[in-house]
Amino acid sequence: MLIPFFYTLNLLLLLSGLLGIRLNSGERRFSLALVQTLLGLPLLAGEYLYLVYHLEAQAVQVVLFSEIVFALIWLSMALRLRSATVATMRGPRLNFLIEIIVGAVVTAAAGYFLAYRSATEISNAILAFHHYSPIYFSAVFILMTVLYAAWHLEQFWRALNATRRWKYKFLVVGACLVCGALAWGASYRLTYLAIVPRHILLLAALLLFGWTLMSYTVVHHRLLNRKIFVSRKVVYSFVVPSLLAAYLLGFGLVSLIMRTFGLPLSFVLKWLFMALGFVGVGLFALSGKMRRRVHFFISTHFFINKYEYRDEWLALSQHLQGALTEADVVKALRQVLAESLYTTEIFIWLGDSSHGYRLVSSPENPDTGSNENGIASNDPLVRFIETHSHFHVKEKKPDQAWQKLSKNKEAFLTSLNLILLSPISVGNQLAGLIGLGPEFTGGQYGYDDFDLLTFLGSQTASALLAVHMAEKLAHTRERRAWNRLSAFVLHDIKNAATMLSLLRENAPDHIHEPEFQQDMLELVDDTLRRMDRVEQRLRTLKDEITPVRQNLELGLFLQVCWHRLKTKLASIEINIECKSEMQVNTDPELLFSILENLLLNAFEAGGEGTIVRIRTGRDDDGRQAVVEIIDNGPGIAEELLPDVLFEPFKTSKAGGSGIGLLQVKRMAASLGGSVSAENSPQGGARFVIRLPLTAGVG
Repeated sequence: MLIPFFYTLNLLLLLSGLLGIRLNSGERRFSLALVQTLLGLPLLAGEYLYLVYHLEAQAVQVVLFSEIVFALIWLSMALRLRSATVATMRGPRLNFLIEIIVGAVVTAAAGYFLAYRSATEISNAILAFHHYSPIYFSAVFILMTVLYAAWHLEQFWRALNATRRWKYKFLVVGACLVCGALAWGASYRLTYLAIVPRHILLLAALLLFGWTLMSYTVVHHRLLNRKIFVSRKVVYSFVVPSLLAAYLLGFGLVSLIMRTFGLPLSFVLKWLFMALGFVGVGLFALSGKMRRRVHFFISTHFFINKYEYRDEWLALSQHLQGALTEADVVKALRQVLAESLYTTEIFIWLGDSSHGYRLVSSPENPDTGSNENGIASNDPLVRFIETHSHFHVKEKKPDQAWQKLSKNKEAFLTSLNLILLSPISVGNQLAGLIGLGPEFTGGQYGYDDFDLLTFLGSQTASALLAVHMAEKLAHTRERRAWNRLSAFVLHDIKNAATMLSLLRENAPDHIHEPEFQQDMLELVDDTLRRMDRVEQRLRTLKDEITPVRQNLELGLFLQVCWHRLKTKLASIEINIECKSEMQVNTDPELLFSILENLLLNAFEAGGEGTIVRIRTGRDDDGRQAVVEIIDNGPGIAEELLPDVLFEPFKTSKAGGSGIGLLQVKRMAASLGGSVSAENSPQGGARFVIRLPLTAGVG
């Protein structure tokens, strides 16, 4: 049952070497060969163990085939190990093509002769073969291969300097042990033309010992760093499926081995292990702390850097999108820190050198912080952070300033359980501090953590400065708007107060005259209307427009408006053109205010002799009424078109407030319509008002 499985694994392992076609450097190809070797050694040792307990012809064939495959992989690793330190005349791609050709020829020949020409005799638990048989030549090939590989290992060791030898010593020792074991096994076969099971068992043990030494070196010294480029996201995405697959594969192999050796596997034990496995996977999927421990293990053991700084930068940039306030920036920073660092104790202080630094986020109050535990601007901790990239409680090389600060702030650090502090700064401007408690993984903060905090602190400080500048600019605009609005309101109030003051001065002398009494009543009415207009404008600026709608015939309403305005605008000529009757659903007072504003603007722009045409019609889809107001004045400045003139305080009139057209736009929007402006081709300004027609009425 295991024979096809072993053949499949050997072929997959051999074909995986073709991945080197896509690799450009000899260093990466060496990493690929090293991975193949670390996978091939335990596979070969397992086949040796299988052969010990199943000494039969088919098992011998698969083991000999696996030996040849491993010899090719071993030779490839030795050649690439040499090319990493010793210059070669041929290019790396030419060497790789030669390896492929040689490997294909040797593998094909081995498969053919082992399948059709192999001749072995098994007697007394010893496998014997003849001179010049396929087993004989395979032993010769393995012996030559391991001797050649040992020569390359020796050259590689000589090429290393003293500072690098400590890093590769276990790898070289383990590789030499593998070479010696295989050379001894091949030599014994060539000498005695026999394979002894106890020798095979010893050979398996030696290979596993050599594999252990090599694996320790690869993991401990991270020899695969910068060699295999696998995205962390890919690794993390496949952690749970990989664990589940490894568990099921391991459970299947255990069951298969027990069946092979005739060992019973009880029903209860089988399903108990199945249940425990699924419970373990469920706990891993639901436990955030456990997942982050796996995250920490992968980052610290399989990558040269603990973090993908580009990913963290993109994550913080994404969280900062749309951050309009200081609280939004703090929330974004805290979220990235919680996702990337291995601690739940995060403190953030913000402030400046004038007012000190307040605690705005803590483990107990992530969103609001606390009024306590603030840091004064002249605090020794602030002075230290201003001149250092970080403060670490367990600093390995403390200077005098660190020792003094550690002693001075010991109570403060202990009360908050702080281990690491880093600045939030850009340039020489300190905007805040980041404080971290201990890692829940039991690990210690290192240079990767210091670099990440410096990077995130600089990015956060830039965002905070942008937010503060935006807030200052908004406040400045609000003050400017308020000042202009105040001047506008005061102007109307002053005019009304002046008229009332004149009335009060003349009242004692003329109060009994009927004509004076009539003028007095008209002046009071006009003042009240002026004050009401001021109130309406203030409400308009506060977005408090609530229309009171009713159905109106548009042409008739325009005539009524003209009669109401002609006494004030007697010096201009207004022509109204209505081609057909149209019913609109609108607020008559708001629509009158819109028309009054636009006609007054036309009069102020053109003066006496101004001619205004008012035309009505429908838009292209027939759903809205269109009112055009066209004058013969000087027109609108191009820099104010098409929409700038509707913005607050934008005007080209001397002494204008820039509020009237803003009111017109907001009132039109409240009626469900719109207003636009342009210059007429014949000269003058053209305003277009669009209003919804009454539903169901043409």
